[in-house]
Order: sequence, then C-alpha cells, then structure tokens
Amino acid sequence: MTTTPHHTPQAPVVQSDRPSTRLLVRTGALAGAIAAVCTTVVAAIASAADVSLEVSDEPIPIPAFAWWTIVGAAVGIVLARLLRERRRFVAVTTVAVGVSLIPAIAAPDDTATKAVLIGCHLLAAAIIIPTLSRRLPVNIDRRRR
Repeated sequence: MTTTPHHTPQAPVVQSDRPSTRLLVRTGALAGAIAAVCTTVVAAIASAADVSLEVSDEPIPIPAFAWWTIVGAAVGIVLARLLRERRRFVAVTTVAVGVSLIPAIAAPDDTATKAVLIGCHLLAAAIIIPTLSRRLPVNIDRRRR
C-alpha cells in the first residue's frame, strides 16, 4: 500500500517593503554596539593623549561615550520604524545629528575636547545611519495606504 502525501493549500505570502521591527532592532543594536565601541576607543585615546574631555570643569566619563552612542542608536531605531522610508530617515537623522552637535561645539572650553566630541558624534552617525537606512525601502508606494 502506498501513501500519497497530501498537500494543503497555503495562503499566498505577501512581501512587504517594510522591514520588521525585529530586524530594525537587531540591525540598530549591532550598529549601536559597534559605534559605542568606536566612540569609546576614540575617547580613551584622546584622554590618554591628555585631552581634558571636560565640560564646565566636569570630566566626561569614558563610559558616557558608549552610553550616549547607544541612546543615539535607540533613537535611530525608533525613527527608522516611524519614518519607514530611506530618504526621509536619512534627512531627519542628518538634521538630528546637526542639532546634536550644537552642545558639542558650544559647551567645551578647549578646542581639543570640541574636536573629540564632534568627531565622536560624526563617527557614531557614520556607522548607525547608513546601517539602519539600508534596511529601509527607497520609497513607499503611497497609494497602498
């Protein structure tokens, strides 16, 4: 006696242009972790090179570079999920990075600390923004909404 396998019909799979939240979180967390390590290394090297890394006579702890980079990555993940389109995401996050540079430029008294803070901002942005943006569709067909 032979048995014939029964095939049950399955619903068609619909491909979405939108990445899943899980994929964005995974991608953003990985990019954030890499950026956090990079900014922390830059801060540690600057500190070893006698850059004061002080704002208003208060030293910036080296782990704060990792912490704020992770916070920036989390904001990037939320923006990627909300904006859902590469071009919008890149435009908004580029403006956000520009705005976040204002305290880095205005607060420190010495030029070396300003350079390190600006460099760390740009380094983190150069890692996180392109990594997340690659997960977003180039454009969204607005008629499907």
